[in-house]
Amino acid sequence: MSELADRMGVERDFARRLSRLTARQRRELRELLGDPPDPSRVSAADWQRWEDERKKELMLILLGIFLASHALHADELVPGGVDDSSRLEVNRQALLRASSMAAESASSSTNTARDIIQASAEVLRTGTSMDVEGVLIRAMGPDRDTLTAATLTTEAQTHGMNSVKIPLALIGLTLEPVWVTMRDEKVCAICDPLDGKPVDLWGTVLEGIIAGRAINTIVENGGPPAHPRCRCYVRVQSRPIGARSERF
Repeated sequence: MSELADRMGVERDFARRLSRLTARQRRELRELLGDPPDPSRVSAADWQRWEDERKKELMLILLGIFLASHALHADELVPGGVDDSSRLEVNRQALLRASSMAAESASSSTNTARDIIQASAEVLRTGTSMDVEGVLIRAMGPDRDTLTAATLTTEAQTHGMNSVKIPLALIGLTLEPVWVTMRDEKVCAICDPLDGKPVDLWGTVLEGIIAGRAINTIVENGGPPAHPRCRCYVRVQSRPIGARSERF
């Protein structure tokens, strides 16, 4: 199995949903800043509310991607289908993972937006309306939503795929993953040498390319993303637990 059907469509819908939320929050921010704009008029409670709204939206989207990826791979790899106990555990893990990813992303996005606004106080106070709008777009704009959607779609897809290990373990099987790039001119220097490599070689391939801590995160997460906006995915087949890996 490979990636989700209409992977790019999923990502585009993700970005659109985030951008609708961000556009509304940006309008609220503009009103709170006042005239002339003053960042001190935006309270901690306002920033927390926007973070909570973003976390909720992200969690719903990520949960759907996780479960769709799980279902795609389970249908192909689990003979006889997923049993009820495994399904409950997969759902539990999906909720936990989606919540964690959403919280981390929402916090990072909101903190970055707040930092941009506060650091731009002088521009907001003395700049033209175009200058002010530019600051607002940098703080809460579609470009950052597109980046978030691309990166988190890849991550949620990978986690959903890896959750198939739960029902497979009950029948003595596990996953044998291989890294796959898009094989085009956009493939980066990090991912290009990973293409076609099985999981037990990822760490070795990445040595000297990225920091050791980042390597550990990629391996522990079971695959992409290797960096923001990563488009890679993992191709998997099942094999008996403890059996020698077969390259494919």
